[in-house]
Amino acid sequence: MRLFFWMLITFFVSQTALAQVFEVKGDTLIYNTDNAVDKSINFGHADILLDMLQQHKNIRLLKLHSIGGKTIEAKTMANIIIDAGLDTHVNNYCNSSCVRLFLAGEKRTASLGVELGFHRAVWDAESIEYYYEFNKDDEGWKTPFDFAAWLYGDVQKDVYEFITYLTDRGVSADIVAKTYRLGNDEMWYPRRQELLSSGILTE
Repeated sequence: MRLFFWMLITFFVSQTALAQVFEVKGDTLIYNTDNAVDKSINFGHADILLDMLQQHKNIRLLKLHSIGGKTIEAKTMANIIIDAGLDTHVNNYCNSSCVRLFLAGEKRTASLGVELGFHRAVWDAESIEYYYEFNKDDEGWKTPFDFAAWLYGDVQKDVYEFITYLTDRGVSADIVAKTYRLGNDEMWYPRRQELLSSGILTE
């Protein structure tokens, strides 16, 4: 009974922590991952976003404030934003996978001096080794070279998906080339004129 009680408390605390990243003000939903435990887009945020939009059907604008986070979760959230036909806006900064959320908006606007940060995908050696060891039997990878061959193809699929997403959202595909030319630790912040000319900002 005591274990069940603590599990229940933990559940409600975690749900409250997730909900704090969202705030409703009139017809605007604010998504601020500074209020998240790890300060980033994380698993569970897409479910909360969907729940918020179902509860508040008058929401038309999504304001974003995030350093980025889990790409998989951002993809799910972006699909929800597109389906809901929301506009998006950034006041301060929106980096990495947060940009995918921003691009999901119908009308995309930003305050003066805003930072929209792009960077190329990075996968560190330790995580790659762990992924290989964990999945090699299920995937039939007999050697790291089998895994490398799979990875080579998977990276190209990811790049194609990124290009397709940008063009579907009305953004110039040359943004991809400028993103992937960066070093592993570099973040690119296009100037406002380029944000407008490339279609990242719609106005």
